[in-house]
Amino acid sequence: MSVIEKAKELGLMIAESDEYLKMKKAEENQKNDPDAQLLLAQYNTARTKLTARAQNPNITPEEMNQIRNEMEQEYAKIEQNPSIIAYINAISAFNDLMQGVNAAIMMHIAPEESSCGGGDCSGCSGCH
Repeated sequence: MSVIEKAKELGLMIAESDEYLKMKKAEENQKNDPDAQLLLAQYNTARTKLTARAQNPNITPEEMNQIRNEMEQEYAKIEQNPSIIAYINAISAFNDLMQGVNAAIMMHIAPEESSCGGGDCSGCSGCH
């Protein structure tokens, strides 16, 4: 079997993984949640405005801190929505899976450079 065929097989396995399926379901739930969509739209509008203010070359440290605080307040609003939180958590779990896959691959390509330290999986989720 060729490397490309194995990569396709791995891709199919990832697409069937619990992490991927949960992420897609959480994404769909978030898209179908009108409250989540409104919060995200408001957050994006606020982020755009605050980013524009932050790019002022004459901004003071106090103004920058105020912008940071306002961004944190806006983000705190979206963190109150269960659909958004579920999606964020599902993305995180999927990213952990992908990092594990990449670490397992790198361990066999360049063990001296892998995050597992050349075979010691104590520093990662394991790849064996």
